[in-house]
Amino acid sequence: MSVHRPWRMWSAVLRETYGARVHKISLDLGAGCPHREGLGGKGCIFCDARGGGSGAALAGISLAEQVRKGAEVCLHRFGATMAILYFQSYSATFLPLEELCRRVEEALTEASRAVTVVGVAVGTRPDLVPERVLDFLTSLAEQPVLRKNATRGSAEGTCPPFPETLQIWLELGVQTTDPAGLVWLNRGHDLEAIENAFSRSRQRGLHLCAHLIAGIPGEAPDQLERSARLVTGLGAEAVKFHPLHVLRDTELEQLHREGAFVPLSLDEYCRHLASALFALPEGTIVQRLTADAHPPRLIAPEWIARKNDVLAQLEDLLARRTLQP
Repeated sequence: MSVHRPWRMWSAVLRETYGARVHKISLDLGAGCPHREGLGGKGCIFCDARGGGSGAALAGISLAEQVRKGAEVCLHRFGATMAILYFQSYSATFLPLEELCRRVEEALTEASRAVTVVGVAVGTRPDLVPERVLDFLTSLAEQPVLRKNATRGSAEGTCPPFPETLQIWLELGVQTTDPAGLVWLNRGHDLEAIENAFSRSRQRGLHLCAHLIAGIPGEAPDQLERSARLVTGLGAEAVKFHPLHVLRDTELEQLHREGAFVPLSLDEYCRHLASALFALPEGTIVQRLTADAHPPRLIAPEWIARKNDVLAQLEDLLARRTLQP
């Protein structure tokens, strides 16, 4: 018997909304994080020097060049003429607000020379969304979609056959809603900070996405499901799922080598993920189903590098799932 799937995949939602493929261009502002010592210092035990992103800032690649390269990939690899700019690495809102505003505007202007920009996504920590940042993101949500080569505010730029204003996403690195799990990961914030960030952001009408991790030692077998229920109850309309994995030059790598951390197997991860997916409220958007890392940066588990195999095994598990009496 087939089972109803309450979630919606991100790519399908974007295509339905905009009538064509929309690609996410990941950008690195080199913003750092209040929980790290510079760009290379320690923070959460799983985070490496790239801060969860491309490492472009560490490599000295300018924001304009990142945007240009991202637009080329968008157009020529994926055949997409529309994009969402994703400020991914580290905690983007750790920058001084004036600098964050300036650099977002720089990226919007540069990207619109090649593609139509339909949205902006900002990744950060739950304890790093002060009211002034929310003011800025709210003002962005009032700006028109910026069509390729269109002048800001022109009729050409403000009358597309889809939503007329930028879609603004605030992506919060929740990781887990288990207080003990937050401590084990060395997140540096508690559950109250998560609840507070969602409460204040939801009041602004921003689109909210929560990042969740499976496989944290000591957590209950159904913790990923519990976390998914809690964040969607707090207002997250989208979720990104990741298995806890070991990257080179992290504290987690040392724990792994000492035998203090053993990653989930592919089968275990798929089962945790399937349970969490079916726990989602109707219409929840799933933006990501697994991590994206490869050797030599990836230490373990090796199956993460085989993304197609991960998705295939998950799909097989979902297809075989039957309704419980």
